[in-house]
Amino acid sequence: MDDVNNSLNGSFFLLHACAHNPTGVDPTEEQWREISYQFKVKGHFPFFDMAYQGFASGDLERDAKSIRIFLEDGHLIGCAQSYAKNMGLYGQRVGCLRYICNNISSLELIC
Repeated sequence: MDDVNNSLNGSFFLLHACAHNPTGVDPTEEQWREISYQFKVKGHFPFFDMAYQGFASGDLERDAKSIRIFLEDGHLIGCAQSYAKNMGLYGQRVGCLRYICNNISSLELIC
């Protein structure tokens, strides 16, 4: 949390939604809520890497909880999701890139 709190307001952070690489240690739901709150206070932009959805807990919904917490708290987010592992598409390089925007000008900046 020191990095979150000591970074310039509006900083960009890469977060692992679940199955943190390389530690494998995920924040609890309560910790995710605190992280989300601190991001809100500082105006940080969360970008989630979600390569292992379903592998951390065995439950697709549970492994996406971090992202849902940030969305419930009104964050604009980015998310890169791989389907190679959780859908067995190894070698196919299949995934998606998503951004949640609140206006056209934000969307135009991304495109």
